[in-house]
Amino acid sequence: FVFSDGSSTPPPEIPVLDHNMNQLQPGVRAACLALSAIAIGLSIGFLLFTSITREKQVIKASQPLFLIMLCVGCLLMASCIIPAAMDDAVSSVSGCDIACMSKIWLFAIGFCVCFSALFSKT
Repeated sequence: FVFSDGSSTPPPEIPVLDHNMNQLQPGVRAACLALSAIAIGLSIGFLLFTSITREKQVIKASQPLFLIMLCVGCLLMASCIIPAAMDDAVSSVSGCDIACMSKIWLFAIGFCVCFSALFSKT
């Protein structure tokens, strides 16, 4: 940028800009990751429960394949919180780019898997 005096250095009267990077606070990041870990753990737990007890009458009546699809979809949607909690305070620029792209894919695939099981069952 060229100023009115013909130079590219700013005049001393112009204050230095303070950039707000809008980074997550460590407590917020920890809470999000803890809730994501709980959701992932529950998804894996229910997936194992369904796989182990698939021959019981109640599980067989609920169609274990659809229950497993629901668990996998919820697992993928819960795992999209992990890249969403990344910003430039904890990752590099290329890492933030990868996290930004992966959270959309994880949520979209998880949503499609979860709701395709629900829509095909009804």
